[in-house]
Amino acid sequence: MRIFVLLLIVGLCLTNAFLIKQNRDLKATVARLRARPEVLRPGSRVPPFTGNLVSGQQRTLNYADRPKTVLMAFSTQCAACERALPYWRAIEAVSRRNQYQVFGISLDGGAESKQFLESKGLAMETFVNIDPDMREIYKLSLAPLTIVIDSTGHIDKIWPGNFNRETKKEVEEYFGITVDDDLK
Repeated sequence: MRIFVLLLIVGLCLTNAFLIKQNRDLKATVARLRARPEVLRPGSRVPPFTGNLVSGQQRTLNYADRPKTVLMAFSTQCAACERALPYWRAIEAVSRRNQYQVFGISLDGGAESKQFLESKGLAMETFVNIDPDMREIYKLSLAPLTIVIDSTGHIDKIWPGNFNRETKKEVEEYFGITVDDDLK
């Protein structure tokens, strides 16, 4: 009987230790989720973006190819990304005229990204299955995220998160576009 009680006490101690560790880990996760995600800052320099396109090809962006490169990071399940679509379509259209290069960066896999792009009528080349190192370098933890990079690889402008009235005004002025919507 004593051995049984002793084993029970040891089992309870081990379970308690596991629960304490799990609680500590969960608290750390919640704290990270509450903190504002880190994003790139204007003036920061980034290396050329390398990854796989939704078409299956591998590609490295050379920022020197064009005056500006616009990267639009999204998730297929992101409601805020849906609200950014009219802006991204307008940016894509004006970018052709200004000889900018425009690319999507999906934070999701290839199949769902391809379906999302087709269903939303977006024709931009899109990177998928992003390498963890590239995610870290470009701070790709937030969607939507619109990044403008100059020909030297420096961040010229960045709009992280939800589009609001201020963001709308900045984006429209920067690209010389007008988007009719009901942003509040």
